[in-house]
Amino acid sequence: MNTVLRYELPKGFLASRKLAIPHRQHIEQAFNNSEIMQIHIDLSGVESISESYADEIFGVLVEEFGCEDVLNKIKIKNAKDYILENIAIVIDRRANTVCH
Repeated sequence: MNTVLRYELPKGFLASRKLAIPHRQHIEQAFNNSEIMQIHIDLSGVESISESYADEIFGVLVEEFGCEDVLNKIKIKNAKDYILENIAIVIDRRANTVCH
């Protein structure tokens, strides 16, 4: 089955590592579900995302599942360019320690 999970992060200014944890845990559960082939994370309502928030979700996922698997399975949707840049920074930082 080629199931796609759509997951929306909260609207507004996302800045706390602690607040990111339950969202990462939800995404981890989906990542571990063999029936879910892709996870689309919708950031349409996100105004900004701190590096710590982004790292708690995306960086930890890279560390846990590996860079290639995360980049293949997770697709970020409706994100502003500067938000994508913050996410890319944390993925790159983790990738330099995990993926090489």
